[in-house]
Amino acid sequence: MDSLIDPALRVANGELTTVREAMRELNRLIEALDRGDLDKVVLTQRNRMRAVVVSLERFAELEDRAAA
Repeated sequence: MDSLIDPALRVANGELTTVREAMRELNRLIEALDRGDLDKVVLTQRNRMRAVVVSLERFAELEDRAAA
């Protein structure tokens, strides 16, 4: 699966959070995504990027773009 990760992926430090921290701060992270304060939240586990959380609006945009 790691071979699917684009090495040019751009992630700001403020967009990185551990899975554990995200579980504690989920409401705050969702609100920040909804307000547009964050474009994405990249979840890390054992010092590796594991998943990305985006707002529903952003997800719909990505779905539309992928379908085109």
